[in-house]
Amino acid sequence: MIISIKPGKNNKIHIHLDGEYKATVDSDWWYSEKYRNYKEITEEELTELLNSVSFRRAYNKGLDILSRRPYSEKELARKLKDKDFSEEAIEYAVNRLKELSLLDDERYAEMLCEHLYRNKHYGEKRILQELSVRGIDRDTARNTVLALDKDEINSIVLLLESKFKGKMNDEKGKQRTVAALLRYGYSYSDIKSALKSVEENSEEDEYE
Repeated sequence: MIISIKPGKNNKIHIHLDGEYKATVDSDWWYSEKYRNYKEITEEELTELLNSVSFRRAYNKGLDILSRRPYSEKELARKLKDKDFSEEAIEYAVNRLKELSLLDDERYAEMLCEHLYRNKHYGEKRILQELSVRGIDRDTARNTVLALDKDEINSIVLLLESKFKGKMNDEKGKQRTVAALLRYGYSYSDIKSALKSVEENSEEDEYE
């Protein structure tokens, strides 16, 4: 088979076999590969070329996805699977991105953990759940949460004085607030301590 190329837009190279279009790759990759010197290609070499093209496309798509926001390894693999890449291409892309330190579950877990605690005001249990959903393994998730500088009782107090302010005027309101805080991932004992602290501060304000 005769192999030829045609330059395309945006740094693209279109590969043709016997005059018919076969695949598209980026020019940086094409001119760094051995295929650039081929005039003819066998069936075996074609299979190798198409596999290499698929691996490169998966890698480029991974780069594109990560340019929008960070992902865990498993999240990125799922994204690439949704794009119909083969398991081999996905494995190549994930490993290559890890080698380049563009994909790092520990770093991602630290960043996400900090965001969930500081901005979402989630407690430890909810943070662990969220990390698990995003594909972070149990040990990495647990170590990341344990390393986080946090004060869960104080976080609950802040929620009680902001998001849930005025929603505990009766017993039903208190029950709903406690249920909501449990969903946030806080323990019942910490919620109880925070409620006591808020109530004591409120009583002190009344006497001032």
